[in-house]
Amino acid sequence: VSAAQSSIQDWNGLGAKGRADLLERAAQIMVDERELSIAIMARDSGKTVSEAEPEISEGIDFARFYALSALPKEEGSNPAGVVLVVPPWNFPYAIPIGGICAALSSGNTVILKPAPETVATAWHFINQFWRAGIPKSVLHFLPTRDDKIGKQLVSHDGVDAVILTGAFDTASLFM
Repeated sequence: VSAAQSSIQDWNGLGAKGRADLLERAAQIMVDERELSIAIMARDSGKTVSEAEPEISEGIDFARFYALSALPKEEGSNPAGVVLVVPPWNFPYAIPIGGICAALSSGNTVILKPAPETVATAWHFINQFWRAGIPKSVLHFLPTRDDKIGKQLVSHDGVDAVILTGAFDTASLFM
């Protein structure tokens, strides 16, 4: 959390155009690696090609949408800070990518706590972002179970916002 906090100023200082360019690069890597992403999702989550392919397209669309939506934002606006993304297991590619891109495009740093059931898929796309040029100091990968460690992360004073997609029971556990 402290590493994510210490990178906010530099990431926000990159400006909307710089952040948008990196998100667009990430989208292109996702396009180029579509088949590999399908294979990883099939192995990791049991998704079929017909289930995985549209989800990858949605992840690409999120990256491109948030790249474009970052551009009209007022330069120098204040980000929320550290955003924790806690996605579900059943949409392991598109949903976390949407949350990550929304937060990054606004100048926030991100900690991804992937669903324990689909860590390999998350590891794959997080590397796509890193290879696009998004620094590891800005986009953090923290696989944990949904236990006391996950609860401590969600309730950490240094986490400024949480993007949680999941069951009511999961939210209750974290609260």
